[in-house]
Amino acid sequence: MLEENVRPKTMRKVFMKLVLAFAIAVQVVVANAQEYPSKPIRFVVPNSPSTPQDLSARILAAELPKTLGQPLIVENRPGAGNVIGLEFVARQVPADGYHLLSVLVETTAILPVSVKELRFDPLRDLLGVIPIAEGKLLLGSPSTQPWKTFVEMVAYAKANPGKLNYGASSVVQILPTEALARDLGISVVRVPYSGGGPFLQGLISGEVHLGFAAGSSFISAGEKLRVLAVTGESRSARFPDAPTFKELGQPRIPGFTVSMHVRAGTPRTIIEKLNAAASVALQSPSVREQFAKLQLDVLGGSPETADRKLAEAARFFSETAAQIGYQPQ
Repeated sequence: MLEENVRPKTMRKVFMKLVLAFAIAVQVVVANAQEYPSKPIRFVVPNSPSTPQDLSARILAAELPKTLGQPLIVENRPGAGNVIGLEFVARQVPADGYHLLSVLVETTAILPVSVKELRFDPLRDLLGVIPIAEGKLLLGSPSTQPWKTFVEMVAYAKANPGKLNYGASSVVQILPTEALARDLGISVVRVPYSGGGPFLQGLISGEVHLGFAAGSSFISAGEKLRVLAVTGESRSARFPDAPTFKELGQPRIPGFTVSMHVRAGTPRTIIEKLNAAASVALQSPSVREQFAKLQLDVLGGSPETADRKLAEAARFFSETAAQIGYQPQ
């Protein structure tokens, strides 16, 4: 009988100690979140300098200290198609808000269907902070081709089945083109390229008939390339005659979005502080002017919006890959 009385008392003591330890841990987390940030913050860019991800991070890194009161240090961790830098934040750093991540949404969302044995899940292991900016992808063709508009190109493709090809140097170009061709009921043959430079030269020379590229590529090519359509909600100011895919009845063709993310598990209070500071920064006339020079439209929005954009892109690529039988490489 004595032994039976002692056991519940011992269990109660253990339980109370666990409750106390948990309460202390919660107080520490809350205190740290309230003090955040108390030291410099690193802004990790998973690719090389001078890319949209990198330049977006540097623009914000110069502005955010005005609100956060701590310097932001841009840290490039390129390699393996963004995987090295993404995995570093998703799996290796503490979830304490001191490592931000510049995410190119489409390049990140496509990883589960394009990379074998990916060691992290972008949707599970990353949390959105804020959508930063959006850039347009343009579908174009050499000016020497017989069509002048998107509609004329589709008509030509249907009248000449199997004669059109398209160039692509990455799966981010492959899947939208294949999805578009499937929706339009046309046949196009893929011509692979080892990089963006060779692809652009192939498009300019007429080696390929179609291809997706950023607006800067078409600007540098001048009259050698013709823009057939653009992504986004509105037409491009640089190419006002080119309709949006939405106008053409193809609203799901994605452009590219840069957003800020952190490791999953980062306290909500920290994410909200970062979102509020970035929202202020994105309203700065100087910041907006710098983004405009990069042909990027400032976005802004809630952490949930950033998460939703990543999830929507992942769903698009997953569905398209399944439809065309694309396998991770």
